[in-house]
Formats: sequence, structure tokens, C-alpha cells
Amino acid sequence: MSGGTRPRVDLPLAVWLAPLATAAAAVVVWAGWCNSPAAAWIGGVCILATGLLVLAFVLEGLPHGGGLPGHAKRLLVSVLAGLAAAAVTFVAAVFGLHLHCPIF
Repeated sequence: MSGGTRPRVDLPLAVWLAPLATAAAAVVVWAGWCNSPAAAWIGGVCILATGLLVLAFVLEGLPHGGGLPGHAKRLLVSVLAGLAAAAVTFVAAVFGLHLHCPIF
């Protein structure tokens, strides 16, 4: 992960269907059940699950080794990827909610 080489996440493509499914579930739940408290909780859990799954898969898929600096870089990249996935899922869920049930 140093120099001009890009890190590769060596995981099968099918593995990424789990975070995709939780992201889609968050959007569907928030858009389907407009202002329900249950939808807020279930959608929030799906958004959290999306972020955690992406974090775990990126952490596992990146090359191991490199001592403490290598592990710190892997963890940083994984956390940033998980946060980005959760943020994108949240924005998509709010957008879906607004399209189906306009707030304003």
C-alpha cells in the first residue's frame, strides 16, 4: 500500500451483495413506511449494518502485513470506506423518503 501501487480488495463480487442488500433495505423501509417510528429504527439499523459490513469486508480484503503502520493504514481505509458507505446509504434513504413522502 505504499508508493504508486493501489491496494486491491481481494474478495469475490458476491460478497458485496450483503451490504448492497442492507442499503437497499434501508431505502425501501424509509420510503415505504413514511413517518413510522419503526421504519426509522429499522432503516437506521440497516444503514449501520451497511457501514459495518463494508468496514469488515474492506478490512478483510486488503493485504495483511506491513507492521503497525500497515495495520493502521488498513484500519483507516476500512473505517473511511464504512463511513462513506453509511453516509451514501443515509442520503439515498432520505432522498427516497422525500420522494415518496414529501416532508416540506
